[in-house]
Amino acid sequence: MTSSKLSAELTSIVRDKLELGPEEFVNIRVFIEEDAILEKLAIELERKGFKIKNIQEGPDVIITGTLPVQNIPAINSVSDVDKVEYDRSI
Repeated sequence: MTSSKLSAELTSIVRDKLELGPEEFVNIRVFIEEDAILEKLAIELERKGFKIKNIQEGPDVIITGTLPVQNIPAINSVSDVDKVEYDRSI
C-alpha cells in the first residue's frame, strides 16, 4: 500500500471542504520526482483538473496552481509526484 503524498494540512483542508463544496478550487504546490518528464507530467495533472499557474525549475521542480478539492486525492495516483502541499502564496 502506498502512503499519501498529501501533506497533513492539505488532507485536513480536503476533508473539511469536501463536505461544504467539492467543486471549490484549492491552491496547491506539487513537488516532482527528480527524474520526471515535466511536459508529460503537466499534461497528466491537467487531465485531473489541475490549473497550472507556475512551474519553478531548479534543484527541486515545483508546480503551483489550483485544483478542485474533490480531485486532490487523485494526485496520489500520479507516479512522478513526490508530495503535495497547500499553497498559501498564490
